[in-house]
Amino acid sequence: MNGEVTVREVMRREYVGASEADTLVDTAALMLEEDVEAVVVLQGSKPVGILTQRDLLGAAVDQGDLESLQVKHAMTDDPPTVSASESLATATDMMSGTSTRRLLVMGDGEPIGVISEHDIVTASTLNPRVNGTTSPDVESEDIGAEAAVATTEATATDEEYSSQGICEVCGSLTRDLSSFNGQLVCADCKDV
Repeated sequence: MNGEVTVREVMRREYVGASEADTLVDTAALMLEEDVEAVVVLQGSKPVGILTQRDLLGAAVDQGDLESLQVKHAMTDDPPTVSASESLATATDMMSGTSTRRLLVMGDGEPIGVISEHDIVTASTLNPRVNGTTSPDVESEDIGAEAAVATTEATATDEEYSSQGICEVCGSLTRDLSSFNGQLVCADCKDV
């Protein structure tokens, strides 16, 4: 891959959908069956919300009876969206700016996938271009394999380090991580 990494390259193309009228119990069962953390709430093919595990837990604590509640009572309206052609850096900024853990990926006015914090972190560990820098092309034939590894490791230190990442305490994506008691934590968890 040459150039900047796009959302399309990292997103998960499969997502689980639900209707606003579905019960929370049925939707929770579907989420367990499909092993997903969130479902996209649809009216036809139009996304109108997203229901996460956290939303389900909130409804269970607040209301108690999930059988009588519908998805529309617990979902987050108007989920944040991103175009599949946007850069991964743009998606990361959107997540950080909206304090969300996932974005609905849109293409031609319809949902085509989901991208989560986990997807971004995974992509950034596999591809240094996600952080906005690239390692120089090193010809191992010219300088030998050991020297090529040493050169790559040397360039991977300060240039690719960013204070942006996942908090080791709360698990949220943040732009401001700092080391505290041996962990990388966000400002909120550092204050606790």
